[in-house]
Amino acid sequence: MISTQETRATVRPDFDGPYLEGMAWDLATVSGALSEIATTWRRALPCRPDLPLDLPQRLADMARRLAADIRSLAAARALGEERADLGLEVTIRMSALSQGADYARAITLTAGAASVGDAPLWELLRPALRRTGRTFTSSQAAG
Repeated sequence: MISTQETRATVRPDFDGPYLEGMAWDLATVSGALSEIATTWRRALPCRPDLPLDLPQRLADMARRLAADIRSLAAARALGEERADLGLEVTIRMSALSQGADYARAITLTAGAASVGDAPLWELLRPALRRTGRTFTSSQAAG
């Protein structure tokens, strides 16, 4: 699992104004929460064999890749390069991450199924994911 501090320490403030640090922090929060959800799901496997154990970790990996791509996009902007292709790709993958997280959360909310104990982690993840999407959309409009 990548810690929030590791991701935060790699953020360079000269990349893209105030947007990047907040987005990197939020994506680190999303990634960390998803990694913890993956652990929770593994522990719940005896009572919930229906859980796709690899899903939360794949989503966490996606969040880390998105953070790296956002930094690349911001670095290109700092050099005066326009990377519309990467911006569009990040927008699409951010939407896929959000939809994947919604799907994963819905799996644990199945009526009549045993609770896996991940509810507080979803409450941490959801606002961070929403902020990241809004911030990225704003930075794209500004760029």
